[in-house]
Amino acid sequence: MMRPMGLSRSLEERLDAGHGRSVGCGTLAPLLAVAAETHAGQTAIVYGAERITYAELADRVARLANGLSARGVGPRDAVALVMRDSAAFVIGFLAVTGLRAVAVPLDPRAKEAELGFCLRECGVRHVIADADRAALCRDLTADAAVDIIAAGDVGAGVGSVDSLIAGHAPTALEDARPDDEAVFQYSAGCTGGPKRVPRTQAQLRYEADSLATTLGVTSADVVFSTLPLFHSYGLGCCLLASLRSGATLTILEDAHPFVLHRDHALELLERERATVFPAVPFIHRLLAEAPGQGDLSALRLCLSAASALPRATFEAFAQRFGMPIRQLYGSTETGAVAANLDDDPWETWRSVGRPVAGVEIDILDAAGEPVADGRIGEIAVRSPAMTHGYAGPAELNRGVFTDGRFHTNDRGRVDDDGRLYLTGRRQLLIDVKGDKVDPIEVEDVLAVHPKVREVVVVGIETGAEGEDLIKAVVVPDGACQARELIRFARERLSNYKVPQMVEFRDEIPRSAAGDVLRKYLV
Repeated sequence: MMRPMGLSRSLEERLDAGHGRSVGCGTLAPLLAVAAETHAGQTAIVYGAERITYAELADRVARLANGLSARGVGPRDAVALVMRDSAAFVIGFLAVTGLRAVAVPLDPRAKEAELGFCLRECGVRHVIADADRAALCRDLTADAAVDIIAAGDVGAGVGSVDSLIAGHAPTALEDARPDDEAVFQYSAGCTGGPKRVPRTQAQLRYEADSLATTLGVTSADVVFSTLPLFHSYGLGCCLLASLRSGATLTILEDAHPFVLHRDHALELLERERATVFPAVPFIHRLLAEAPGQGDLSALRLCLSAASALPRATFEAFAQRFGMPIRQLYGSTETGAVAANLDDDPWETWRSVGRPVAGVEIDILDAAGEPVADGRIGEIAVRSPAMTHGYAGPAELNRGVFTDGRFHTNDRGRVDDDGRLYLTGRRQLLIDVKGDKVDPIEVEDVLAVHPKVREVVVVGIETGAEGEDLIKAVVVPDGACQARELIRFARERLSNYKVPQMVEFRDEIPRSAAGDVLRKYLV
């Protein structure tokens, strides 16, 4: 096995041998146990004024796990985390998975309809929610008598994360099995609505091991996160990679809207001497253009994923901070897939790099056969970190998970040196500042408006790659105004999914076969 650069032998050997499992075949709880033993006094999490050591993190996780167990959380129970990025999120996630329960991290910005769908779809029995979301979660789950726990103070008589930690002694975490489901996440998909993606303890553990190996993250690193931890990119490259390596995870305490907090982000990057910075192109561009100052000379690795990296952003960031941005590629279904770690990233900046440890990439033609190097085709991935398939009816997985591969619906090519280049993003999906929007989901919401006869949603390029606008093209049924449709969508969808433009037409252009001709709507 390749040894992660700089990772102490004692930490690695305890993870590999001390728990009787090889790397990639283990579970999550040993990561925290070994980090707490090996790096007890080292800072694990920086969040605002709070600094938590690994020993303190392990203690709080064990106490919260005991408190959750007392409230009835047990193996295979789905526990939703409706929380902003915070130390409490990390503690909650590790406590839930440490009980062999299933963490369901959800976007705290989601609207009532979106949250309600996810909470019902996966049968959530307990919810840990930020104080300002706890009441909504209670209302959404009242019929199912779901247990609500607040991350914050919501008044007397309401259970909270802090009270459970303070009121319970530490407990030993469950000896999870590698095939226990550990997390349910929701993929934007491109077939009309979010799909539940279950991943097991072993799959998450493999991603943690693989990222630590490939990126060389060690206990000397400080990982700076502006990414949503409920998202697979933030969960893998920030939370899991830090935990696996005994690194320090610094969480920007309020990242929305980022344009208002970018100067503070620069101050934190300098103050904490951050060395690893995963983000999205939108964040990198705003930092490169920020009026404030920040010394980022401690950075050794700056990663970009979730949308294509524009050349202008690459150059502006490198010119200002002296640090090249390296692209990374992954998905909710697979976790991290590839990363550009070339010695000369200026020459290969367009590439998302070679596969991370243990991952295989195939480029396939229309018949599903591999193509020659340099030829463009669909990207298919094999990975021990990959889900076995979407939860739900078998037709959801038909043609998507075949022969041990995940067919990404992305197009790309591999050069003679094994570097992957993306040539086409997922069909239909719209990139909005690092978030993926499924136009079918937006269409389904607008279609039920009484004044909408027909609707098609498309992405409009703004000139800044990965920062598309959402446009709804509507055939109205009677008098209708754009603002009432936008307000209707805003009440039901997360803000980033709401159309910024509405165009009214007499009819939707279609082919002779009846297919919508989206190219004529852009």
